[in-house]
Amino acid sequence: MFASYHRARLCAFLTLALAATVLVSCAQAGPFNVYLTYPGDPSTTITVNFQTNKQDRETEVYVDTVPRDGRKDAYARRVEGESTTIPGLPVQRTIHYAMVDGLTPDTTYYFIAGNDSAGFSKEQSFRTIPAGGSPIRFVAGGDMDATRLTRRLLKVAARQNPQFAIVGGDIAYANGDVKNYRNWDRWFANWDRYMRTSEGHRIPIVAAIGNHETNKVESEVYAQRAPFYYAYFGRQADVTYFDRTFGSLFALIVLDSGHIAPHDGEQRAWLAETLARHADVPYRFAVYHVPLYPSHRGFEGEQSANGRTHWGPLFDEHRLTTAFENHDHTLKRTKLLKNNEVSSEGTLYLGDGSWGVKPRDVDADRRWYEESAAGKGHVWVVDVSAQGVTYRALGVRGKVLDSAETPAPSRP
Repeated sequence: MFASYHRARLCAFLTLALAATVLVSCAQAGPFNVYLTYPGDPSTTITVNFQTNKQDRETEVYVDTVPRDGRKDAYARRVEGESTTIPGLPVQRTIHYAMVDGLTPDTTYYFIAGNDSAGFSKEQSFRTIPAGGSPIRFVAGGDMDATRLTRRLLKVAARQNPQFAIVGGDIAYANGDVKNYRNWDRWFANWDRYMRTSEGHRIPIVAAIGNHETNKVESEVYAQRAPFYYAYFGRQADVTYFDRTFGSLFALIVLDSGHIAPHDGEQRAWLAETLARHADVPYRFAVYHVPLYPSHRGFEGEQSANGRTHWGPLFDEHRLTTAFENHDHTLKRTKLLKNNEVSSEGTLYLGDGSWGVKPRDVDADRRWYEESAAGKGHVWVVDVSAQGVTYRALGVRGKVLDSAETPAPSRP
């Protein structure tokens, strides 16, 4: 009893001292690290993810279109989910997930998640993506970690009331090492605290893989090479590349820039098929970690060169609207590029991943493909409508650091 009392006092002290980065090692009761991802159509599906410090495998989510104050028997719908664990994790941890389908577009839903053993989360909410051509706003960035800059930019991002967020890899900087599980707990604590809209809705995540999600293990079992990414975001797709369509306005293609899946081979074939399948969608966006057109690292870096060789011609052929790049820890906007040249019919490349990590320097003189480049932390805010796309890079004070526009495609 004496030890339990002092452990409770220690947890209380850590909560006050560490604020947004409080660790879950204090035997947190009930579900924690609650977050949302998309398993399919963002207008009609959502995956509710959460974790517990128990060896319980039961996963339940209760959902309704009206608030029920956490009274599980009052919710209109109960959904059973699944769970998994991460082998070798030095603490007891179960990852739970439940896919909720059959949702109504552009509708607010209230939910609780948990089980009878661990208890249930407080009631929370999210809003589905509208169908059709309604305007959509999202935020995008990468290379986050859990720094003071991360928290400041999360606040800026949430104030824009985005409908979802793209995280382009190098998320928690755990390097695929199970000993670094606290890095993820800190990252989720920040997301939980800051990434809610003004109405209190949770902001769903679309996550790409980066080099700091992987380790040096040589294995054909990808979950061994990126244990946290597969455990936490593996319901997005069976592989590390996938696509989602948002209403009738745009398709988002998420790619793996050689961290698990090579640029060529199966991923390249899938990319060609996917771009062709979305030919009639007004806007086509891609997100991946290593830039084809870097702003800090060398232009001939292996992964950048592989991207230009294997993906660039497909981007050009299918007229990719915009690529969101990361990895270099800078703010970058290119000219419109096609066939590795400036072209009015080319793709816009935005980056380069500085949503929390310390920004890096850029060249004193702009590279031939750059419209702008700077060593500044930022998050991109993107507004998509039938009239066109606007992009704004916001800094830590919410100031616009850079901006661009894509006009609506001309109709034949």
